[in-house]
Amino acid sequence: MGFAFAGIRKELDSPELGKLFRRLQADCPYLAPFPDWHAVIAFLHDRKRGYRLKDRILWRLIRCHQQGDQGKKLGVVFLAVFTPAILSIYKHERKRCPFFGDEDLLQEICTLLLRMLSETKILSDKVAVRIVCQLRNDVRDLLDERSLDWEWLHTDVLNLFGADADARESQTPIDESGIGALMDLLGVADARGLLDLLARRRVIDWEGKRIIEATLIGRKTLKEISRPEEYERLKYHRASTLKAIRD
Repeated sequence: MGFAFAGIRKELDSPELGKLFRRLQADCPYLAPFPDWHAVIAFLHDRKRGYRLKDRILWRLIRCHQQGDQGKKLGVVFLAVFTPAILSIYKHERKRCPFFGDEDLLQEICTLLLRMLSETKILSDKVAVRIVCQLRNDVRDLLDERSLDWEWLHTDVLNLFGADADARESQTPIDESGIGALMDLLGVADARGLLDLLARRRVIDWEGKRIIEATLIGRKTLKEISRPEEYERLKYHRASTLKAIRD
């Protein structure tokens, strides 16, 4: 799988993470009772005890993750801590976008989690609940965007933008030659060239072109490229641009 779940527990035993654990133990008294990362993760997975202590440990680890280069090594720890939530979200959401490869979806969920833990201010109470709820919302937003791609763009056009790797692998030579003939006819070499052409011919505007380039070619989510106050406007603009490309 994209983030090698099977290898996470082995990675927790690496000398580098062991050294980081001992350093954090010296700085954080909440970690003192635990002999290693495995014990910490087992405690965080235990649903029957220690909610206040769990909040303190998680909050402290996230602060460390956000404040220094050493803390960036905690990514594998967070993946282990939130593995049950990641798999739960994956199983629930995978049916919504059958064109999204299984490994790709898991990798996207893990990426969203680590990005959130790196960039988002986390409150010190109900830490795990807040993180899982936000992750679930972020995954739904991502799949909503990908569903719009599928709805508004013809399969060949979607493949041209590189958004459907599974379909691209199954293309026949006829499919490929058809796309190649279309590109030759339009006088463009790739998807970026097609977007430039459509913008110059005023089929789409330049803002729409930048949005599609970032989300379909750059594989970023709309939330990543927009400010909160402009998200809804760009979401509508993106949908209308996709429709114009399909037409």
